[in-house]
Amino acid sequence: MVNDKRLNASSASIPTPFLLVDEAIVRKNIRKVQDYGDRHGFAVRPHVKTHKSLRITRMQLDAGAVGVAVAKVGETQVMAAIENLDILVAYPAVGAPRARSLAKLARHHNISVAADTEYLIDELAHAAGEQAVTIGILIMFDAGLHRCGVADPGQLARLARLAATRKGLRFDGVQIYLGHLYGDAARSADSFKTINRLWEPAHEALCAAGLRPRIVSSGSTPSVFHTHRLRHVTEIRVGTAVYQDYFSLKFNHCTLDECAARVVATVVSDVVPGQVIIDAGAKALSAKQLLRNENLEMGFIPEYPEARIFRLHEEHGWVDVSRCKAPPRIGQRLSIVPVAVSHCVNQYDEFHLLMTGGGVEKESVDARGCYH
Repeated sequence: MVNDKRLNASSASIPTPFLLVDEAIVRKNIRKVQDYGDRHGFAVRPHVKTHKSLRITRMQLDAGAVGVAVAKVGETQVMAAIENLDILVAYPAVGAPRARSLAKLARHHNISVAADTEYLIDELAHAAGEQAVTIGILIMFDAGLHRCGVADPGQLARLARLAATRKGLRFDGVQIYLGHLYGDAARSADSFKTINRLWEPAHEALCAAGLRPRIVSSGSTPSVFHTHRLRHVTEIRVGTAVYQDYFSLKFNHCTLDECAARVVATVVSDVVPGQVIIDAGAKALSAKQLLRNENLEMGFIPEYPEARIFRLHEEHGWVDVSRCKAPPRIGQRLSIVPVAVSHCVNQYDEFHLLMTGGGVEKESVDARGCYH
């Protein structure tokens, strides 16, 4: 990307470090997920926590997405700028202020919330009643990550019935997150057999109680193209897939030409033999690191695949270039695929969109810093 003549001509005046996103790759990635969903009869609900951009969201909706998933109420408020948007808060939004904010948004948008406790269901019902609105509920099913959600069929059915009978709420279905599947496990039929052994009794319990879920929403980028192995799914939820990142690349969940986002940095020092220092540190790349083959890696430089970013301070990055035949020199620009693109994007107020037709356009990271 960074060696492309049209990019060099368009971005020479942009100070580094900056976040670069390739529009053509983004559109290809969006299309790949949507085509998979269409082929298997799944609705597609992109998770905006990765790109945090109204412009990218509109691309996904134009491609056929039924709505969006968000991580926090703040992201919901940002995305509400899109009229009549169907929004799933794929996170237990506990706290009366959050519940009130969501109830107010439900006046003009279809709002649903993932929940795994009676406590949250009560809070949402109270807020919905105050605003005279209806909020949808997806009960969170624990497929093996053991972060949020319930796996016991009776408990799942009890929470679903509570959501179905509380005034101001509507039982929409079940949310599943497969975040524990990556690498070979994300591609293994045995992984899905294990999950189905847990999930099938829970689904049967819902149906027996007269609570057949209208939506079964499954998410996680590493395993997304194997979702058809999970029974009863109606919807796929993915975030990272729109940009991809070094984590996805290292575990063979994508190819390099599917990595749409790069941090462009400059070599600011090359005085130490076998090493260069870049102007992208933890603030630019995020401090997320990947332990692979006993080596810490904090990003991937496609122009120098033998190089290794092994240390980050706030404003500086250490790069081992001892294995490079012709290592980069001071003043040279490098492009870096970040380890965790969702973390990285949240470091920037804006990104630069490399347009399919040429040129670069500046775009806001609209939902940056939505922690609440």
